[in-house]
Amino acid sequence: MNTFEVGSDVIHDGIRMRVLDPVYSGMITLAPLHDLTALCKVPIAEVSLAPPVMTPFKQVDPVEWRGLEGLANAARDIIAAPTTQERKARYERHSLDLGCSQRRLQRAICKLRNVDAVSALQAARSGRRAGLRLLEREVEDVITQQLNDCWLVRQQPALSPIIAQIQSECRKKGLREPCSATIRERAAALDVYRVMALRKGAKKAKYALKALVGHIQAALALETVQIDHTLADTILVSEDDRSIPVGRPWVTFAVDVATRVVAGVYVSFEPPSAVSVAMCLANALLPKEPFLESLALKGSWPVSGALRCIHMDNGRDFHSDALQRGCSQLGIDIQYRPVGSPHYGGIIERLIGTFMGRCRLLPGATQNNVVRRDDYDAEGKAALTLREFRTFLVNEIVNVYHTTEHRELGVPPLIKWEQLQSSTQHSNALPAGWDNWMLQTTFFPYEMRLVRRTGIQMFNRFYWADGLEEWIGDGVPRAVSYDPGDLSKVFIVGPSGLVLVAHDTRADARPLSLYEHREERRRCRALCRDPSLLDQLDQGLAARQRIVKAATKATKKAHRRTAIAGEQQQRSAGRPARDPASGTPSATNAPSIDFNTPARRPLIHRKGG
Repeated sequence: MNTFEVGSDVIHDGIRMRVLDPVYSGMITLAPLHDLTALCKVPIAEVSLAPPVMTPFKQVDPVEWRGLEGLANAARDIIAAPTTQERKARYERHSLDLGCSQRRLQRAICKLRNVDAVSALQAARSGRRAGLRLLEREVEDVITQQLNDCWLVRQQPALSPIIAQIQSECRKKGLREPCSATIRERAAALDVYRVMALRKGAKKAKYALKALVGHIQAALALETVQIDHTLADTILVSEDDRSIPVGRPWVTFAVDVATRVVAGVYVSFEPPSAVSVAMCLANALLPKEPFLESLALKGSWPVSGALRCIHMDNGRDFHSDALQRGCSQLGIDIQYRPVGSPHYGGIIERLIGTFMGRCRLLPGATQNNVVRRDDYDAEGKAALTLREFRTFLVNEIVNVYHTTEHRELGVPPLIKWEQLQSSTQHSNALPAGWDNWMLQTTFFPYEMRLVRRTGIQMFNRFYWADGLEEWIGDGVPRAVSYDPGDLSKVFIVGPSGLVLVAHDTRADARPLSLYEHREERRRCRALCRDPSLLDQLDQGLAARQRIVKAATKATKKAHRRTAIAGEQQQRSAGRPARDPASGTPSATNAPSIDFNTPARRPLIHRKGG
């Protein structure tokens, strides 16, 4: 049976551990090197001697290394001796050549039999063994308990008050109190991952200290496209009144994994939703020339066509039925990141970081936190509208990002796109029978509306397109799709089966987002609730009641006077006047009764009388 000294390193279950107590009744007390407070007792038969920890050979002095090489070669030569006599002869010869004792050669042979490496022959450091503890076991228990109960908690307290608490607890128990440096060493010897998990959360510890291996790979253009949202680090102003800050816009990006080109983008004030994903996806599928023309931008953005797979996180906005049906229509596969593996979205996350950094070039930039913003008045400095910010962002994509060398690709993303397009026979064209305008009615949100003679009424506007005449007045609601970022036009499948673009019939119609439309309506409702207006309204309603009541009363008086005059005319003509209110004969024309004259008693007839 092996005997292990206290403080020596051993191997148990593949883990390097340290012996803290000698063997007793076949059991030995061990602790892992990363946390010497986690004690465990195991059978001695399950423990083996650990190989020595070797210093990297690059850090060894050259003169010392040459001596170790000679000693190692001599030990290997002795081990290879075929007979005992030859081994003794080699011992003597190498001992004289190296100027060392045979005992040193024997120790070198033992080390090389365990680990056959020159660095295994390095002399152990002098002094106290690393990890050797001289405190009483009771004191160690107090330190361990207080650290676990009071320091390794989510409140993240400082270590200084815990040290005072440990020393106080030791005094209460009559133990020798440890110094603060010793307690800090015990805290520093704890497992870093365990400390961070208990003080800052397991998720933060995992992302900071665990290996996150794995990434998305693609060989063809548009083979895999990653989609994600971010809240832009800048504040925008209203299209109607530039003095009114609206807020920070949401941006949805789609990036091609193989070429790193931005396949699609969508900017809106609306929070992330299935609509945002669908709009970004439609932008990625469609040719970009009309989009660039609508923003008055020039540049080459040749990315369009059918995607093979879109890769997204597990947010609820990526799990909508409408999105899945639209993708299945085009044969696009949907994949979600493995849960708890954010590094699989590293490509889109780095792209988002790149463009958010460029947003800080704009007036009204908010930075990525309030500390870095300091006293900068982002709302007061805001200057760009939603349309201007969209133009700025698309220009950064097309004319800056796509034409700049990508650190990982070694070439600009636009060049990588052209290389893959020229080197493969794969076509990114939409499936047969698909027209570009059909994508709007597939992915855009829609509402059911009637076609009236004044047009299609939506968002307090009227839209019209030639070809809708035969549906006027049929009373059948139809699906009308719209772009939440531009309400100047809507899309509807007309009677001919083609997608018609219905434009706003107003001459002064301008592109307005759905969010801005709702904000405008909200501001109008707020103006309607102005206290002075409400007070005037209340006065008007009260005046209405007074006017109606006064008019009704005056009319009744007039009718009464007319009826009295009529009765007087009838009396003068010899007709009994009637009461104008009840219509019965008037009391003035009724026979008079003298209540002072006694009434005559009625006659009573009796038989035989």
